[in-house]
Amino acid sequence: MKDTRLLKILVEEKALVKLLKTIGSGREYPTRELLTKLGAYGYGHKLLLKAQKRGLVDRKTVKNKVFNKLTNDGKKIVKIAKEIGV
Repeated sequence: MKDTRLLKILVEEKALVKLLKTIGSGREYPTRELLTKLGAYGYGHKLLLKAQKRGLVDRKTVKNKVFNKLTNDGKKIVKIAKEIGV
């Protein structure tokens, strides 16, 4: 049932999938660096908060920076998107 929810996100939220691909599974990104890399500051931040709300991104604050990292569900979506070619 959980995979169905992930597939629904994959189909309906193309921009969210692009954000998750940008984060990747390698390392944690500070929010500013991530949004600069994505190229969408205001809209990108809203997507980041939406991804956190859906449990796809884990955010933690260290000093004055917020670091963003994919959760297991986020990694699954990126994996499925690469297999499908989205």
